[in-house]
Amino acid sequence: MHGDDVASAGVEVTTQIVSKATELFMEMLKIAIEREREKNRLSGKSEVLSGGEVTYQRLKECGEVKMLPSFAKEDYGEFLKQAKKMDIPVAAIRESGKENTLSVFFNVKDKEAVNSIVQGIVREKMKAPEQTERMITIEKEQVEGFQAYCAEHDIPVNFMETQSDVKCIFNSAYEKQIAAAVENYRQVQNELSKAEIKVQADPRGRPKIIVNDFESNKKLTVNFCPKSKLERILRERLGFDNVKAIEAANALVQTLSAEQKKYFLSGSRQLEQMEFYQKDIKFENENVLADRFSFAKMKLPDEDFSRLTITDSGGNFVVLSEKNIDREQVEKIFGRI
Repeated sequence: MHGDDVASAGVEVTTQIVSKATELFMEMLKIAIEREREKNRLSGKSEVLSGGEVTYQRLKECGEVKMLPSFAKEDYGEFLKQAKKMDIPVAAIRESGKENTLSVFFNVKDKEAVNSIVQGIVREKMKAPEQTERMITIEKEQVEGFQAYCAEHDIPVNFMETQSDVKCIFNSAYEKQIAAAVENYRQVQNELSKAEIKVQADPRGRPKIIVNDFESNKKLTVNFCPKSKLERILRERLGFDNVKAIEAANALVQTLSAEQKKYFLSGSRQLEQMEFYQKDIKFENENVLADRFSFAKMKLPDEDFSRLTITDSGGNFVVLSEKNIDREQVEKIFGRI
């Protein structure tokens, strides 16, 4: 992380958009959203919610929900105004003990619209004559852990992604807290440099996640599992804090094969990257022999076929696709788990 990249008061956002062009883009986006909602309404896929503030439960009833954590409470009024204008339903929750930030929820299908609203708010604040906004540069891989730290410490931040990195934008009133967040990230990376996390097959060929924390002399071996579950195990059994668990799991991602990566991320906060995801699915002809297995179906945006993950009670899994349905091959795979 480039902590010394804290910009002076006159920092300008790299990409500047002419106001009129932004308005046209917003209108085009709104038209596209309306068309998609009308298509869903006619097909009977989901209920259509009007734009503005709704309950979290109502959002869940209308599709997968995504969260925007650590959103500045002072910006929520403008955010809600723009959401109503674009007919985007949203929900906001203030967690106990947090005075400065809100967790904002919205449907995944509205992700691009919400991002455009947030970036519009950020651009306007960066133009303010008081010049109270500051900016640091972080790597894309660091966003999740850094955002988690800010959410835990009630620090309102916004992120703008460029082709090579991400800009973290915050009010100058929080410079000391952001400096602490930067220092915490460096400390976490230093601690993880004294640990080893890898995937290794056991004698029966089943993948295991092995974590060696040389600083505490603790070792952990678990069945290969989704990222969110690994983070929980690291917190509970090795005493990692939330940020350290996230960063450790993210470090493992870089070492996985494409097949392993798809399953590892299937239960994580990155689900919104999937075009379709359904877990705990049931089959009409399912019988008692299938009780020890759980099934999930997924489809990635860049693929024209679906995948089926099958996990047994011990956490062992296989991933099948429409392009891999050879009966003999499938039976061999089942024989391994």
